[in-house]
Amino acid sequence: MAAPKPPETPWFTAGLVLFAAGLFGWLVLPRLAADPFVGKSAPDFVLPRLDPAGTLANDKVRLSDLQGKALILDFWASWCMPCRAEMPIVDRVAKKEGPRGVVALGVLSGDAPEDAGTFLAQHPVSYPSVVDEQSLAGTAFAVRGLPTLVVLDRKGAVVAVRLGHVSENELTALVDAALH
Repeated sequence: MAAPKPPETPWFTAGLVLFAAGLFGWLVLPRLAADPFVGKSAPDFVLPRLDPAGTLANDKVRLSDLQGKALILDFWASWCMPCRAEMPIVDRVAKKEGPRGVVALGVLSGDAPEDAGTFLAQHPVSYPSVVDEQSLAGTAFAVRGLPTLVVLDRKGAVVAVRLGHVSENELTALVDAALH
């Protein structure tokens, strides 16, 4: 019995390369497209501050009141494991870059304030959080998943939007871009 003939190597390879390029273009390139918010003024919101006990504080935070500082918005929830891993990174970068005019603000999304308060009591961070119960901020920034980081420059323009866990080096680079 004769052995099967191997595929024509040049044609097979060319076909495989074309297939892979098409798959890359269809699946990956749309994710690399520029975020529509980058370079535009951040949409304003007013949300209640989360107090340390996990209840809504009487004071509210207006995003536009933070203009003049570079800002890291950290959209998070206590049940989100990547959020839990990213919060210490945001905290370290905000502390390290604070003297340069950088602040961080957590935006609790899709989570009960009581659960968030319990989590923060066990894993404190130095930056405050606000509660986005009606998804006002999440909708304004088209947040599609958690964690999401939004970095704003001193004038309130969006420098970057990142979905998913961000490394400390990447966040530091984004903050540097926001300061220049």
